[in-house]
Amino acid sequence: MGKTRYPTGARPLLIEETARRRRIESRFVALLEGNGFAEVVLPIIDFAEPYAGVTGRESARQSYRFTDREGELVAIRSDFTPMVARALAPALPESELPLRVFYRGDVIRCDATRLGANREMFQIGAEIIGDASSEADIAMLRLAAAIASEFFENALVVYTDGGWQMADGKSADADSSPPSAVRHLPSLLENDARFVYHEQDEADPSSYYTGLRFWVYGDDRRKPIAQGGRYDSLYSRFGADAPAIGFTFTIDDLD
Repeated sequence: MGKTRYPTGARPLLIEETARRRRIESRFVALLEGNGFAEVVLPIIDFAEPYAGVTGRESARQSYRFTDREGELVAIRSDFTPMVARALAPALPESELPLRVFYRGDVIRCDATRLGANREMFQIGAEIIGDASSEADIAMLRLAAAIASEFFENALVVYTDGGWQMADGKSADADSSPPSAVRHLPSLLENDARFVYHEQDEADPSSYYTGLRFWVYGDDRRKPIAQGGRYDSLYSRFGADAPAIGFTFTIDDLD
């Protein structure tokens, strides 16, 4: 094996690319801190067991797992959101809610969804925890749009009720109505051309999302540069009953 090769989907960042990434990070951090978000730092590996039945089959399939020296099954970080919930849940009873946090770092995934895509991706995300209101939904949608607009002239946010689920994670039946916060969003955002509502019939049964979902696009609209949504039952999986909404941007997709 040549000394210049790296595993598929992994590569170093040299001087210019590193400087570019740090500039992007700085712009993100300024926007997030300016909106009252505080940073948390998460480990790159964790035990696999706490996430069993939480992240879904696809996420588990994408995760690199191995047995450590103590015989414990551990996984390299492939999704920030469940890790944030696991880390913060024990502290929520003593915290003043709602809590606004952001995070940044690499995620490593087993398979690339497109030819030449990175397995190692640098992401920055943010969450509001402990606020189930439509105001929190609007705040996160508008913040995601504002961040995207820093990098793209015609950023677009597509949002849906996600084929919404009940708070216990089960899909709602045909006679149920989506949460009022989701129903009211189109009227609250109708005068902002950056937002488009899209109806979705069915929820993903393997997802931890429980209602509102959204995707952020840059100018070319080919693939989302960020995604997010509401996951009101996720924290209960780790012992804390708290609604939450958040988003994550993949920095590799930004200019």
